[in-house]
Amino acid sequence: MTRLILLATGVVASCLSLQSQAEVLASDARGFLVRHTTTVDLPSDAAYRTMTEIHRWWNPEHSWSGDAGNLRIDAQAGGCWCEIWSVGGQTHSVQHMQVTAARPGSLLRASGGLGPLQQLGVAGSQSWMFEAASDGRSTVTVEYAVSGWTPDGLEQWAGPVDFVIGEQVQRYTRLINTGSPDIE
Repeated sequence: MTRLILLATGVVASCLSLQSQAEVLASDARGFLVRHTTTVDLPSDAAYRTMTEIHRWWNPEHSWSGDAGNLRIDAQAGGCWCEIWSVGGQTHSVQHMQVTAARPGSLLRASGGLGPLQQLGVAGSQSWMFEAASDGRSTVTVEYAVSGWTPDGLEQWAGPVDFVIGEQVQRYTRLINTGSPDIE
């Protein structure tokens, strides 16, 4: 747990250095809400489009196949945030989330449990909100609300989920602002 706290602290510090803000807004046994806000050097329509090109910025370590190139988001209501790959000639697939709202340049919302939350009795809603700034840049706010029941409560999941969401927001921001999602 100490290592996880140190990792989360590092992510928060890195997010702040990229003009980002992160926080767990609420957390208890029934659920949690995390929020990350960043500024990107693109107008909101282009920032939205880049978000939907998830294979370009998602950390492959947080995928089932180990290859972010297998991820896609079908950015329309009912669309799939999915991962599809082959092993030994057999197709494998995972639906990470389902798109519930798609408003280019403004909002992309999807429901589902990311990662290990998928196997729990929880519901999650993640919103990516895009706001144009007067200087041609955009403010992007990502919120992920998770609620439900687990034997040990959901508050223990808030920090690790916040860490992973924060890492993805950092990678997205770096791709736009520096041309590469990776730390160089």
